[in-house]
Amino acid sequence: MSKDHSLKRTEYAERFVERFLSLPFIPEFVFRSPQTLKTTQKEVADLFIAQAGMNILVSQKCQEDPSARDNSKMISWAKKAAANAAAQLNGALGTVQDKRPVWCIHPRRGRVDFPGGLPEITHTIAIVEVPERVQLEADDAKFPLELKGVPTTYLSVNDFLNLAFELRTVPEILEYLNARRSLSLGDLRIIGDEKALFSVYLLNSGSFPSCFTRVDAADLIARNHDELAQRLTKKAESDRFSGLLEHVAHELATRHQEYASDLPPNLRCGFDDPADRSNYIKMQEVIAGLRLRERAELGRAFRGVIQNLRDRPQDGFTYMAAYLDAKPDWVFVFGSSKNVKRVEVLKRAAALIPAAMAQYEKPQCMLIIDRDGESYEVAIGKSTSGYSDDERAAGRELFGRLKIADRVCDGL
Repeated sequence: MSKDHSLKRTEYAERFVERFLSLPFIPEFVFRSPQTLKTTQKEVADLFIAQAGMNILVSQKCQEDPSARDNSKMISWAKKAAANAAAQLNGALGTVQDKRPVWCIHPRRGRVDFPGGLPEITHTIAIVEVPERVQLEADDAKFPLELKGVPTTYLSVNDFLNLAFELRTVPEILEYLNARRSLSLGDLRIIGDEKALFSVYLLNSGSFPSCFTRVDAADLIARNHDELAQRLTKKAESDRFSGLLEHVAHELATRHQEYASDLPPNLRCGFDDPADRSNYIKMQEVIAGLRLRERAELGRAFRGVIQNLRDRPQDGFTYMAAYLDAKPDWVFVFGSSKNVKRVEVLKRAAALIPAAMAQYEKPQCMLIIDRDGESYEVAIGKSTSGYSDDERAAGRELFGRLKIADRVCDGL
């Protein structure tokens, strides 16, 4: 993100964090500066992240000129900023309880209204810009660990962004923050010292050892240095496949200007009206609702289909199906085409969706097709009245002969 010199540094920092979080969390579900009206217009919080019924409020405090403070003044500023962030979050939760209408100007969705107020908040996070570790006082009034019954976490801005980059989904972020609450009260009021904690969390397969403290972290990491390196390498490889589905989700927000060109009416009617593209949000929600390893394994399957066709000298179309135990209502169909006319690809997609649902007894289907490495065709289908004999016959024909393989996708 290029620096806009017309903005104050703090405002630029808010926009940077919004853009950064949009990469793993998908932009349509990241809202900066939600507003409400109470006598005058007022900002509710700096960021609101909403996915699959899990909602996070973030208050961000940055410095206009970090070089203007020496270390002692920086620590004093950071403590005051963290207390102010907690106060802002407490006020934001009051807005939620009052069900006061809230709106946000989103860079891609335009004005997004929450007429009944923000939904129930799962977690609140106060993030403060600090260059090093800062210990906050054990003061429940200034630094509460719970606000109106909602868990509250204190982090540095940099640590929060690193956690978002590594964990990549809202469920994983929330699980980490909840597991982290097993630390001592003193450890929970330290900001700017998260790398060691995350390393221990990764070593312990997504949890913290019992009676664990920050003091224990360095020794545990030193004793398990090689294993940590192996886990980080394995995770980086897995996250690469997760990025493929994240890219699909991002691309859903834009549509080719000539999307309806040369399509017959029966295929054209399957697309949203350009003035009301609500279904692309539903498609993004399916991807956003996947856990990190689920997203990665489906991405791995999609990559395999694409690579399988690219390695062949001849043109053609190939596809496969996948489903997850954790998503029992869904079957995912991934396809790839090479020099096949778009109308023919869409006809095959229209046949594959009901056939897959019938074959695997799943009421919902998401289909993603890579066309020549240049664009995607994405669709979702839903069955509400069972499957016809023709659909079951098509399912046996199109999917009955496919090989079946199982993969475990637990953990980070």
